[in-house]
Amino acid sequence: MNTIHRLREALLKALSPQESRNDEQELFDELMVQKSRLIKLFDVGPRNAQEQREIESGRVTCIFAMF
Repeated sequence: MNTIHRLREALLKALSPQESRNDEQELFDELMVQKSRLIKLFDVGPRNAQEQREIESGRVTCIFAMF
């Protein structure tokens, strides 16, 4: 969990009004360290045919479930 905390801190620093070139490089480095975890996090699997048609037509419906 500490590594995710480092990524969060680097992101906040890079987005702050006083951001520097060093902050951007730190964020990039941390993103590269976390790349495999982020890929797993955002991997939602392949789209089905209907979802693909909706995206191509520009008519996308998002459904959010609250648990």
